[in-house]
Amino acid sequence: MHRARADVEFDSQGTSLRGWRYQPDGAGPHPAIVMAHGLSAVKEMFLDEYAAWFCRAGFTVLVYDQPCFGASDGTSPQCPYPHRQIQGYRDAIAWMRNDPTVDTRRVGAWGSSLSGGEVITLATDDHLGLAAAVAHAPFLGLDTPIPSSATLNAIGDAVQTGNLDATVPAVSATPDGLGVMYEDGSADWFTRVAADRAPAWRNEICVQGIVAIGDYQPFSYLARAPVPLLPLPAVADTFTPPGPVLALSTSLPTTVSMIKLEGGHFDAYEAGFEARCGAAVSFFTTHLRP
Repeated sequence: MHRARADVEFDSQGTSLRGWRYQPDGAGPHPAIVMAHGLSAVKEMFLDEYAAWFCRAGFTVLVYDQPCFGASDGTSPQCPYPHRQIQGYRDAIAWMRNDPTVDTRRVGAWGSSLSGGEVITLATDDHLGLAAAVAHAPFLGLDTPIPSSATLNAIGDAVQTGNLDATVPAVSATPDGLGVMYEDGSADWFTRVAADRAPAWRNEICVQGIVAIGDYQPFSYLARAPVPLLPLPAVADTFTPPGPVLALSTSLPTTVSMIKLEGGHFDAYEAGFEARCGAAVSFFTTHLRP
């Protein structure tokens, strides 16, 4: 365990969200970063590595499990409602700002995949007062891979019968199998990392959450961010394809930077960790530290 890490929990609309708080050396006040994982993933899936790097760079860090996943509570287990998760980020940021060792003017947000899209949405909220945001391999709601016929049929049957609390597997090992995620070796990454370090991960996603994601398009927010925003698309990513954000590269506002990274979606956590985490550290240092 990182020596500066402590278990914490905070309230979000009556639901307890749980995670870790990383405290850097010194009395502060320190700039801070709030972070949560992407679709179905839990914090033990390498977010501890990111948080430790951010902490060593001088940031107080809150990393937590999304509502309904991992150690956090929720009324609909395994349901990734984007707007509920966005509210979780808002409440996490408010909780951090109540910490006397945190500089309330310098709080940033980090997200990956689905939570990367949620961070893009948060960056357009004038009332939230984010100081900077990083969206790694963000879900944009465009060019998203279509699940297999077996998966679509299972979702359709649940919707038709009104059984929206039903679940389908999060990952499939084959393109025609039953599971929401297949691209970029999703099944291998999730099952291997869960076995190695994240026993709280479950291979299930609630149908109602899947339907909600289908209606969510953070791409429409991308060019509207009034605060410094760094999308980090991965050029070989077939799970959250980078094409839409790369096409905007010459027309983004001055508040939005972009760094194209080599590799695929899950390289952020292992083979490409240092490059991707380093890009985020550099960006947050520029925009959150005096």
